Amino acid sequence: MTRTIDIPTYQTAVVRNCSPTLAGIKPASLFTYPGVYANQNGKPGAAHIEERRSRLLAVIAQCNRELQPLGIHMSVLVWRPCGALIYVYRPADLMRYLSDPRATTALVAEGYDVHNLPASLVHLAARITLASSNAAESAYDGSVCALARNRHCDTGCTCEFPHEIGYFLGYPYEDVHQFIVQHGENYKVFGAWKVYTNVEQALTTFDSYRACTQYLTYIYQQGCTLGQLVQATR
Repeated sequence: MTRTIDIPTYQTAVVRNCSPTLAGIKPASLFTYPGVYANQNGKPGAAHIEERRSRLLAVIAQCNRELQPLGIHMSVLVWRPCGALIYVYRPADLMRYLSDPRATTALVAEGYDVHNLPASLVHLAARITLASSNAAESAYDGSVCALARNRHCDTGCTCEFPHEIGYFLGYPYEDVHQFIVQHGENYKVFGAWKVYTNVEQALTTFDSYRACTQYLTYIYQQGCTLGQLVQATR
């Protein structure tokens, strides 16, 4: 089912899925905006798909004009038959998080240029695209990552689903590492992410995410814009 593509509907989805990022308690969020944004057979998009993409990109661009001065950016990572995979992030906060050796070491091993966030997102989108089979398309035209051309990167990175995406969502370093090492098994608690280490702290964080989403949803329903939501949580 394709969700209506307009500012109110899109912003509602952002508030529902990305409130912790809007509020600055999480560096990034990821969600799927439902709809047919790619062909099942992986062939170039038909006219109606291209038109749908253009409309969604126009909506996102309008939101970015309001949010970028507040340190937030959003973009489409991957087009899929089930929806557009949208990434909402605070570039400055995300770069600080990714600069930690616990993230840097893992990401460099998978071919990321950790000092270049735009290039890293191109690489991430290409890895998601390849792992998603031919039905998905990277939203970054002319991607320089070799994975986007369906072959191994020269850096030797793997072609499995990029579970290092947890680093790009700001999850606890050790939990992301353990998720990768244990292939998503043997976790202690499952909430916003799978928890392997500090369960008590994770549960507190889950509660803060829920409370933040409830609060921003409430004031958004009172007529606030996304920018006003961000400013209300400063």
